[in-house]
Parts: sequence; C-alpha cells; structure tokens
Amino acid sequence: MNPVDYAAFVEKTKQFAGKPVDEQRSIALYGLVSEIGSLVAAVKKKILSEGGEGPHWDQPNDEITEELGDSFWYCYSAAQVMGGGYVDILSHNITAMRAEIGGSDDRAHLIERSLDPANRQAFLDGAAAFPPADGYTFDDYQRLAYKTARTDGRVLLEVCLALLWQHGAELMRTVLPDSEAALHTNVANREPTIVLGGVAWHLSAIASLYHLSLDEVIASNCRKVQFRSERGAPTPLHDADRDAKEQFPRQLDVAFVRIGPQKSRMYFEGRPLGDDLTDNYYEDDGYRFHDAIHLAFIGHLGWSPVVRGLMKRKRKSRDDKVDEVEDGGRAKVVEELVIKAIHSEGDRQAKAAGRCVIGTPTRLFPERTLINFKLLKTLRAYVDGLEVAKNTFWEWEDAIYDGCDMFFQLSNEKQGTVHIDLDRRTLSFSPTVCPGVQGISVGLGMGSAELSMRASDPVLGAAEREWAMRDNRCTEAAAAKRAVLDALGLDQNSTELWPEIEVRLGVGNLVYVKATKSVQQRAWKLKVVDYKIAFSRDTNRVTCTATAIADIHDMAT
Repeated sequence: MNPVDYAAFVEKTKQFAGKPVDEQRSIALYGLVSEIGSLVAAVKKKILSEGGEGPHWDQPNDEITEELGDSFWYCYSAAQVMGGGYVDILSHNITAMRAEIGGSDDRAHLIERSLDPANRQAFLDGAAAFPPADGYTFDDYQRLAYKTARTDGRVLLEVCLALLWQHGAELMRTVLPDSEAALHTNVANREPTIVLGGVAWHLSAIASLYHLSLDEVIASNCRKVQFRSERGAPTPLHDADRDAKEQFPRQLDVAFVRIGPQKSRMYFEGRPLGDDLTDNYYEDDGYRFHDAIHLAFIGHLGWSPVVRGLMKRKRKSRDDKVDEVEDGGRAKVVEELVIKAIHSEGDRQAKAAGRCVIGTPTRLFPERTLINFKLLKTLRAYVDGLEVAKNTFWEWEDAIYDGCDMFFQLSNEKQGTVHIDLDRRTLSFSPTVCPGVQGISVGLGMGSAELSMRASDPVLGAAEREWAMRDNRCTEAAAAKRAVLDALGLDQNSTELWPEIEVRLGVGNLVYVKATKSVQQRAWKLKVVDYKIAFSRDTNRVTCTATAIADIHDMAT
C-alpha cells in the first residue's frame, strides 16, 4: 500500500471524524502519544525478556509490530486533522532532511561528520528525486530515510524511543492555552508537519532495527482496523449441516427468573436450563447473570458448547469427533475462560474510568471502542483449534458488546428474557418473564376491575398503566394484578402492596410479573416461578383468575 492510499484508509476508518475539529485534534494527539507509550513499553518488555543485552533483542514480536502500526495510524490521523486534509508527511520529511543535511551551517556540518559519507551521498541523491512521479511505497521511504541514521543498534533504538517522547511533547504543546505555552518555553515550537515527519522517521527506524518491512507493518495495521470498519457476511453457522435436533434453535427465548435472594434460574421452553445461578462470590456482583454472554455467543458466533450441552443438542449422530472436541468438556472450560476474561477486562476498564459505583451494576464495555484488539486476539488464541476460531473479529466484538449489555440489563432488573434471532444474528432484552412452566399450582386467586375505571384504577402504577394503555387493556391489567396478589395469599386491596408488584399482559393470556420486597418474599416462600391467568367479563366488570405455579422439581425437594 502506498502512503496516499493509506491516508485515505485512515480517513475512512476514523471513527471520530464527525466531531468538532478541536476534539478531533485532541483525540488524534492523545492517541498518538499513548501509542508511543505503548510502543516504548513493548520494546522494554522485549529487551528485558532478553536479559537487557541478549543476542535476540532485535527480533520482532507481534506486540511491537502492532504498536508500530497503531502509531502510524494516529500519526496520519493527526496530520490530516492538523493539516486540514491529506499531508504527505513522509515526502515532507525527506525534503526537510535533504535541506538540513545538504546545508552549509554548523548543524549541517555536525550531521555530516556523524554520517557515513556513502550513506549521506546516497541519501542526497535519492532525496533529489523523491517522491518519484509514479508514487512510492512505505518501504521506499524506509530504505531512503534509514540512510540518515547517525547511530545503529541498541543506541539508535534508545535514541528513537527518547525522541518519540520528545516529539509527542511538542505535539501536545499545540493543545495548551496561550498562557501556559508562554510559561513553558523549553519545548520547541515547530510546524506539526515537521514534528510528525520526525515521528514517522523514528517509527520507521525502529521497524528497520527490528528487520520489519514498513509496508508489512502498515498492511497488518490495515487488517486490524478493518475488523471494525468493514463488515462482510457473517460466518456460516457451525451446526448448519446438522439435523434440527442437533442445531441451536434459530429463534429462542431464555427467561431468567428470580428464585431467591441473589439466586436465579434460566428457563428454556418451560424447563430449567442448567443449575440454579448464584454469584459464587462474597459480594453481589451480578455474575450469576453471566450466562447472558453465553447466549450472545450463540446469537453472534453460533457457538456455545456450554449452552448446547444444557439444551441437549450435542452433535452425537456422526462419528466425526465433533461431539468430543467441539461440544465436550475441554471446549466448555475454554468458553468459561473466555467469559471470565471478558468480565475481568470489562470490570478493570470500568474501575479505571471511574464508572463503578458501589451498590449498582457496572456496564462492562459501554462503548465498542473499549473492546480493544489485544483482548480480541487473546480470546482468539484461547479458542485456537475450535470451530469458533473461524469467526471474524467484528463478530466477536458484537458478541461481547451485546452480551455485556444483556448482562447489565439483567443485573439491573434482576430478571428478564433474552431473545435470540440466529437468522439475523441479533439479541434483544425484555424485563418481563413468562417461562411457561408446566408445574404445580401453589396458589389460586381472583380479582376484578370495573370497566368504568379503566386507566384511572389506582391499583396500577405509572409503568403498568403505560404498558396497558398501549394495548387498551387497563381494566384487564388491574384485574390481573389483584388476582395475582390473591393467588399469593396477600391482600389484593392493600395500597402498601400495590407498589411492590408490577403486572404486564402479553399476547392472549400471558402475564409477566415482577415482584419486590414483601411480595417477592411471599413468592419465594411458595416457590412460585410462573403465573397463569384467564379472564371473564360481564357488562360492568372484568374478572381474572390467577394461578401461581411452582416448578415440580422444587416441590420434590
């Protein structure tokens, strides 16, 4: 890729392009300086791992290559923002160095004495015809620019790292108010293009010291950035060639029902899905709802050996080791490890950003850009050798983002239903639950409401009234709320209990109930997990019969 095309790529993939120019400049400069810091850290780790002066200090690794690429991306982004459009910073850098090295002042003579004569002349000859009319590549720049290196080896590496920090300080000076800039005159005032050219030179030199092709560094950076900016067709579902009984349902609802303090249960098609859920932690951190991320893996990756096993949809019909490898215990352990890594990194970032508030759920990865490429690569390494390794990075990003959103909403509501549309690769959440349990009746109640009351019935809270008015079912909702309270053995006319329960009607006679405080305690005591209702009406009133349902397995213990 040539620099012109790369600049266009950077402009195309710049997610902050719509922001005000000053904000764009700040984002680009902060990004560049932070990537320089990450590059310094990557080089430091490499050097320390080689014992300081080890013989392999100059062997590159993926982290150094990635940080070089990211630094170039922000370098070009800053050049575009600060220059008001495309700026050929590499060509500009060659021109500036040619004028400096070929000059006649004291600085030029000092440089001349420190440069190899052959390299100096070769650079001046090459620079005179740079850039060529037919364009140039990053490698062309890298070869020509490196001829101006006045040191080599570890010494040059240290020089590059030090001067990259210095150039970063120069660039950050442009965001200082005039009063502060006047008080801090020990940092040079140079044109940003000159400084960015210096950044590019030292990044290029580091690539040379690590025997890296700058073209390949840039190409790798493009591949990394494209996973967010360019989305193709989703990966084919991994169970597409299997019989329906060995496939994930293409449409499914999973209800999370509260069955006790800090204890929940998943229901699928009227049956419990797995064991009861607790946090397995000293504090209530909501981790019992992490299964929502498993469901997001199904929705976006078509993968979850854990849930596939719980649904009894393992692929056993063929002697092809798929059941053993893809749906077996080792794959399940990997999936749990992946989710724990997502939760830990999301929690770490939230704490670092001050987003954690004691006593309230934390939204992990509230912005997609917080799902960094390092995490995605780590997760890809975990699943290496499994079918999900075929999924693209953007699919992983969608799964993490939506999974954390489902997790957050469940942590807030303490109950809810996750709907998965595997054909469209989407997830959605509703705070209501109706698991459809075929269980045992543990309570029967009746309630009624006058047709003349309609939306004015005081039994309904504001949220219930809003829901009911959408479907013109206010009278039925009021009757159902009284009936549910009666089924729980509670006073349906108690104004103190009305705020502790919300009732929402679904299609037909479906009812969704959310209880709190004493009403919730009563439901837990009866082991209620679902409700069924029926309506009758006469001229003046609507009457509802409600049945409180317990899971048969709970009543057997």
